[in-house]
Amino acid sequence: MTTATDRCGYVTSSSGVDDAGAVCCWRPTWRETDRCIWHTETVVPEPAYERNAPASDERLDGANFQDAALSGSSFLADHSLVEADFTNAVLDDADLSRTDLRRATFRDVDAHGTSFRSANLHDAVFVFADLRGADFRNARLYRAGLTDVRLNLETEFGTRTVYEDEIATSSSDGDFTARADSVQWVYRELQRLYDENAFPERVHTYYLREMHFRRRHAWLTRDYLQAIKLAGSRWIMHYGTSPWRVVATSLLLIFVCAGLYPLTGGIREVGTDTAITYEIDNPTATPIPVLAQTFLKSLYFSVITFATLGYGDIQPVEGWARAIAGAETLLGSLLMALLVFVLTQSVRH
Repeated sequence: MTTATDRCGYVTSSSGVDDAGAVCCWRPTWRETDRCIWHTETVVPEPAYERNAPASDERLDGANFQDAALSGSSFLADHSLVEADFTNAVLDDADLSRTDLRRATFRDVDAHGTSFRSANLHDAVFVFADLRGADFRNARLYRAGLTDVRLNLETEFGTRTVYEDEIATSSSDGDFTARADSVQWVYRELQRLYDENAFPERVHTYYLREMHFRRRHAWLTRDYLQAIKLAGSRWIMHYGTSPWRVVATSLLLIFVCAGLYPLTGGIREVGTDTAITYEIDNPTATPIPVLAQTFLKSLYFSVITFATLGYGDIQPVEGWARAIAGAETLLGSLLMALLVFVLTQSVRH
């Protein structure tokens, strides 16, 4: 007959963990210890874990895997391991996919190549962990603490966070806001991690993903001013990361204005004796040489207007041409300031 003293009796309160609830372990004790194989503080050989593999619906909350050798193991996948302790464990190439690892501790862990795919890692703690080649795709990483961890280009976090995919199914405004906050938190955390591991290209990648999400979120929440601002930032300077986009936008503005000046009243070249006006009323009826000469003069005027040089040798003639010149001057000053800003950001990073 098995008595209560032959049972583990370990209690996991899971305080503050949604839907986890308290668990009292009623498994038989392991060998001469007073705890079961999952909660004993004694190091357990990997074959013993394999022989006592948990059932598919069995909860292992509070399990103690300190110093455990679990390389390549898969028996923990799809289980509840809330508040489990993996300190000093060897988990390389282990399968922890779809596992509930909320508040779990991974301190001084070798998790090289470990699969955390679709795992719940809310409030989990990773300290001095080797996560090179680990798979975190679709993992729930909100508020997971990752300190002094090692990543490489094979560490996979996926193209989108799981929270971003769930926003469309939000049941309330509060749920929607919480998931949106989670998306931005995870993207910022990934930027920090890759920056600490000296992978600037990944920092750039997750920065752009964060900004793309913020733009889409602004449209969804009808914050149209912010949405238009972010859309402009995207196309003009790629959210402050591409000086070439600023240059391309500037050239486009110069050429568009050069084409508009002859059609909106024209420009007048002031000489010593005469003034020549370059204006086109009907482009289809104007000879090509005249069109070319007019466009070149207009292009010259557009360049000096954009650059706010103001030589005074050419002037816009009528109201619309003058309005375009004024707008081009303002936009030119803004684009040149943006170019300096983007170049500064590029040097800084």
